[in-house]
Amino acid sequence: MRAAFILLLCATAQAADEPGRDPTAWPPALRSAMAAASAASAASGVEAVTDNAIRQVVFAGGRAYVVQRGRRYGVGEQLEGARIERITEQAVWLREAGQLRREPLYAGVEKRQPQEAPAAASGIKKSKEKP
Repeated sequence: MRAAFILLLCATAQAADEPGRDPTAWPPALRSAMAAASAASAASGVEAVTDNAIRQVVFAGGRAYVVQRGRRYGVGEQLEGARIERITEQAVWLREAGQLRREPLYAGVEKRQPQEAPAAASGIKKSKEKP
């Protein structure tokens, strides 16, 4: 009994010497998978969202503004060397060096009107219809 107690005490002391796992840290397998994914996207030429990317548009007093680093920029103002030409809820148009470019707020997402399908064509019957 005494030998088991000493063995348990030694095992506990050895475990106390090892650093504890940080519960907020990613597991090593996930960390390596994320590193591999970021390396693959860099190699394929896919651009990551930069710190200068336009992320927010605000509409106030009937005007649209781009919010960048806590400051509002309206149409006609300079934003990082480019003049703001137009602001909508989906994109911002910037003119730089004589060229107009569109900066989407949500890359890959476009707003479209829904297409309505006739109920008879889809085979859906209303629940109140009688046979």
